[in-house]
Amino acid sequence: MIGANSSKEYGYVFRDRHPERMDVYRRFDETSAAARSSLTCRRNVAYGAHPREVFDLFAAGAGAPLVVFVHGGYWQSLDKDRYSFVGSALVRRGFSVALPNYPLAPETRIDAIVARIGACVPAILRNLATPPAFWIASGHSAGGHLAATLAMRSLTAGAPLAGCVPISGIFDVEPLTETSLNAALALDRERAARISPIRWPVPRCRLAAVVGTDETQEFREQSRRFSSYWSGSGQHAELVPMHGKNHYTILCDLLEERSEIAEQIVRMAEAFRRETGRGRH
Repeated sequence: MIGANSSKEYGYVFRDRHPERMDVYRRFDETSAAARSSLTCRRNVAYGAHPREVFDLFAAGAGAPLVVFVHGGYWQSLDKDRYSFVGSALVRRGFSVALPNYPLAPETRIDAIVARIGACVPAILRNLATPPAFWIASGHSAGGHLAATLAMRSLTAGAPLAGCVPISGIFDVEPLTETSLNAALALDRERAARISPIRWPVPRCRLAAVVGTDETQEFREQSRRFSSYWSGSGQHAELVPMHGKNHYTILCDLLEERSEIAEQIVRMAEAFRRETGRGRH
């Protein structure tokens, strides 16, 4: 058992140090319910055989760019329904938004989760009335990890990939083997290395790695290292610090009229249009 004084434990296991977490989740739930009632949303569309292999789709106009947003929860918990507010924030900015669920640990190993969620993007593209101009992968925490895996491994001939916007992501999974989280994840170092995007080939697209300045050193370092790794491959990458935000409050930014995260996605889309000429209206 990992002791409570372990530096890795302190850096990655911190929910009890953030009592505001439940108020944040309550706000997410309320605004997400409002988003589902006010926007056109296709619910629980299957992309695989498992009951959790489903996604919700908030479609914007014909040919609108697509954002695929993956929820977090250390691959063990949470649900897309809590994050419908992401659809509200981005649809009004001209993006279609898909929010997939995925099988959870310990029932499903993380390497299998990575493999199975990869099927969601082709299924999402098939369920849009017209192909999107391009798509962007995003997600929070463990969802940032899964968003990176989608961007780095998905075969999406139906639409070009413009970029990846992970928020408070985990890109080197190995440190988690030294925490109590591994009781459910059951990772050894070799398997953790294989599912770490920081060791995978970088695709030809942009990265904006968003992280709160009030997050733990470990999470800040995860995003710093990943953005450096991405730029070291010759692709454009930015490290985007969100001042005064911690691991739970960072997504509250998407509830604001002037959202920094949403503007990062808009700028990424504009850069892709400028560089490729795709998706111009």
